Amino acid sequence: MALYFGDLLPFSSLFLEGLWTAVYITLIAMLAGSAIGVLLYLGKAGARRALRLLCTGYIEVIRNTPLLVQLYLIYFALPAVGINLGPVWAAAIGLTLNNAAYTAEIYRAGFESVPYGLREAGKALGMKPAQIVRYIVILPATRNVFPALTNQLILLFLASSIGSIISLPELTNATMTVSNTTYRTIEALTVGGLLYLAVSAVLALASKRAETTLFRWAVSGHV
Repeated sequence: MALYFGDLLPFSSLFLEGLWTAVYITLIAMLAGSAIGVLLYLGKAGARRALRLLCTGYIEVIRNTPLLVQLYLIYFALPAVGINLGPVWAAAIGLTLNNAAYTAEIYRAGFESVPYGLREAGKALGMKPAQIVRYIVILPATRNVFPALTNQLILLFLASSIGSIISLPELTNATMTVSNTTYRTIEALTVGGLLYLAVSAVLALASKRAETTLFRWAVSGHV
């Protein structure tokens, strides 16, 4: 069977719209999920036992259940209690809540990687607790987990394809629509796969550049 990509040209805008949907859903889930992840880590590491148990339980439940099941619950189960969400909102919330659990563990590793002696040194210099957290803990911790956060971002972008199951008009959904319309399944899947690969490569390269720029102090200081 000869491959022919010409039949896909009229659907270029559909591919690009699907790609854009996947990208902005990913960015929303990454930013919001990271913020919630920090709060989850702080709650898990806090002094209140009830809050620790709640945050730990949330992290374990989310990390040990499939994202697809979580999306199904949000999209199909919530209407039973009067909460109706469209595919975009359901996917954004589902990916955000899922990402929060993983980033919480990433931040835990990052904060725990900062030597306690640095905090003691900050106290000895008369720094306030907020200053110690800001200048001694957060910066080195963020630098330590930056590669892991980049990997999580790329995985989140690829995981956005699961949103096609709930009719999210993202790249996989567009790819299958083109495939069903043109009967050029191999060609459509090839184009969709290459677009995923291209964006993932751009994210990886941008991360390396950002790491070099944002954490130049760490590179020059060999931290």
